[in-house]
Amino acid sequence: MNRQIYFDNNATTKCDEEVLNAMLPFLKESYGNPSSIYEFGKDIKEKVVWARKQVAKLLNANENEIIFTSCASESNITAIMSAVKNNPTKRHIITTSIEHASILETMQYLEDNGYKITYLSVDSKGKIDLEELKKSINQDTLLIAIMMANNEIGNIYPIKEIGEIAKKNHIIFHCDAVQAIGKIPIDVKELQVDTLSMSGHKIHTPKGIGILYIRNNLPYIPLIFGHQENNRRGGTENVPYIIGIGKASEIILEDNYEINKKLKYLRDKLEDNVKQMISDVVIYGDLNNRLPNTSSMAFKGVKSEELLLVLESFGICVSTGSACNSMIAEPSHVLKACHADLENYSPIRISLGKYNTEEEVDIFVKNLITAVNMLRRKK
Repeated sequence: MNRQIYFDNNATTKCDEEVLNAMLPFLKESYGNPSSIYEFGKDIKEKVVWARKQVAKLLNANENEIIFTSCASESNITAIMSAVKNNPTKRHIITTSIEHASILETMQYLEDNGYKITYLSVDSKGKIDLEELKKSINQDTLLIAIMMANNEIGNIYPIKEIGEIAKKNHIIFHCDAVQAIGKIPIDVKELQVDTLSMSGHKIHTPKGIGILYIRNNLPYIPLIFGHQENNRRGGTENVPYIIGIGKASEIILEDNYEINKKLKYLRDKLEDNVKQMISDVVIYGDLNNRLPNTSSMAFKGVKSEELLLVLESFGICVSTGSACNSMIAEPSHVLKACHADLENYSPIRISLGKYNTEEEVDIFVKNLITAVNMLRRKK
């Protein structure tokens, strides 16, 4: 088999060696329970406090606003259900048609239980209209839930402006920031979000750790009851993974987002070469306001599933979109919302990470040309 080229970093990322080394002591000798009263436990608790400080710095939040969860899906659902339970007299929520499955499926559950959900539309580039948002608000609106950046097309959304609209209308605002973390700076105070979710495995930790930011003084009801996390999330703390996400946050702060200049250069080079060498290619999304690592593209007459299999035979990993929906044989709900021509164009998503190189981009483009030409000749 050829060397593996991994271009699916929006699905998950390789664990950083520094992160792994920071975690290892807490998987071996430092295995105490941070809730214990003896010194062995207290020492562990101090490390958990350190990790919470790093995450808080990354978001410009207060330490007591950070809750450790199992994943971003848990964080999203917790934030939504807490808002719902704390506002029992209101029954209207605003979201978009391109959110992550954890948001959309929670909305479907609420809709099935009598709530009115407004799904904001997007244009052909995946952009939302803030005027549509303003017009959708009514006296019954309890929550706005809109992602910071889309995992498939990479669009970055106007969260600060949405936060201002929500605050003006006294509406809770939840933001899924999973794909944005580590790629663009995030300041929860400036953005005026009330709750925000992030995931460790998108920033080079192992899978199994998430963050829920909850603004101080916001009424909150846990999804999982228990005394841990200051009575906000039950269950013994996953100490090694908490240390991991603390270290990953520290690494991002030390790098100060410099890695993203490299990723944008590689992404732009990849797209430019593909457009020059392959005919009838479409690149989706708002090309002037995207994450620096993400490209969603399609080639006329080429099925993405077939293209992925050929690329895999060359040792290249890309995807058709969200990993959470990869087992569902349906067109992308994001590109359907963008009114993309999915009959003739079938998308693949390329998402670069900090371990990718210019050499890998060159190899990818060469093999992509071969794969597209091969599949077109079969038609």
